[in-house]
Amino acid sequence: MRALLLTTRLSLRLSVVLGLIFGSAAASIAQEPAPSKPAAPAVEEEQTPEKQLAKKRLDLMTSRIGQVQVRSGVEGIDLPATFESTPIFRYDDPARGLVSAAVWRLGAKGRPLAIITTELQPRFLGKPRIVYEYLSLIDTPFTASSKDCAWSPRASEVTFKPIPGAPEPAENERQRLIQMRTEAKRFIASEVVKERYELRLVPQPIERYTPEGSPRADGSMFILAFGLNPEAILFIESDGKQWNYAIGRLAGASKMSAEIDGQVVWEVGPPKYVWQSSYAGSNAPADIPGIAPDGTPIKDETP
Repeated sequence: MRALLLTTRLSLRLSVVLGLIFGSAAASIAQEPAPSKPAAPAVEEEQTPEKQLAKKRLDLMTSRIGQVQVRSGVEGIDLPATFESTPIFRYDDPARGLVSAAVWRLGAKGRPLAIITTELQPRFLGKPRIVYEYLSLIDTPFTASSKDCAWSPRASEVTFKPIPGAPEPAENERQRLIQMRTEAKRFIASEVVKERYELRLVPQPIERYTPEGSPRADGSMFILAFGLNPEAILFIESDGKQWNYAIGRLAGASKMSAEIDGQVVWEVGPPKYVWQSSYAGSNAPADIPGIAPDGTPIKDETP
């Protein structure tokens, strides 16, 4: 029996020692980090010839906008020296011959101080050209100049007015966006370019911004468009207490108008293209990628 007890004790001690040894090894293995898997190769977006051509055309417009230098005409009032380098909206208009176009803003925050559109037109005046339209949104005189333009607006093109029957601005940002979209749908606009065209409201704003003032101040820019071509910009803006609107033209139509609930609230006639106007336009020669000097498309061009 004593021999049996001794053998049993020795077996128990051996089991404990072996358990400690193998348990420690298992814990060590468990604590080792799993071997890392090789990262999956990044999937690059397919750069089709069409996308490469679109990028080259955007690069052309970006380069021309980057050359525009802005200077305030009032001592003590500083303005941004250049327009933002990323457009807030891009479009084309095959029906009117535009192969690529974009909308650019002056000022990084709040309501834009001014707007410039750039349009690449293969046969403007018979040749490929870049066409500009300018819209001032401030009363501060300034100049915007480059080798393509010398614009010197004296005042703002837009005037804000209360939206009749609009609700009080909501406290929640999401609810205010719903309110702005709802109010924008009340506007119906048209233009006359040889004949009358109804303009389409694009329901999603191309830009949302926060004006200075009340915590409930909010604003959005909608476009009234021919297809996707913005012929006018509709501003819906809250000062924190009420909703207001303003409309600025981006077209040389002989007549433009807008209604709210059937009541005409905005109407303009033929523009005067002078450099001091708050709305103006110009054009300049441009080598448009994918377009020959005579304005015809270059077939099977590899960008």
